[in-house]
Formats: sequence, structure tokens, C-alpha cells
Amino acid sequence: MTTWKQQYDEAVRKQKAALDAYQAATDERAQALIAGVWELGSQAAVARELGVTKPSVNQAIRAYEKKTEKRSE
Repeated sequence: MTTWKQQYDEAVRKQKAALDAYQAATDERAQALIAGVWELGSQAAVARELGVTKPSVNQAIRAYEKKTEKRSE
């Protein structure tokens, strides 16, 4: 039988794993968008290809670049 504390600790562990997976997927998405810009020539072209807005592409790329700049400091 598990205690409430063990249940809590397990839930926290799962929550952290889910957050880590979400962050990794977000980074991969931004990297794919950057590759798309290289291939298609612009963020607008990537947005058109994906059927999303250019600001959403720009925001994802900028957030990733900001995150990776902090890591390199």
C-alpha cells in the first residue's frame, strides 16, 4: 500500500517528465520551423505552407532563439 506522500512524489515525478517532454517537443518544433525558413526562404512562406499565421511562426522561433542564447551565456 502506498502512502499519500509516495503518491504525491510519483505525481510530481510524472508532472516533471511531462513538462520535460513538452519542452523538448517545443524545441524540436522550433528547429523544424527554422529548417523550413532555410528551405522556403521566409517565415511567411513557412506559415503559408503550414496554414498558420506568420506571427505564430515568428514567436516560436524567437522564443527558441532566446532560450538557446541564455544557454550559451
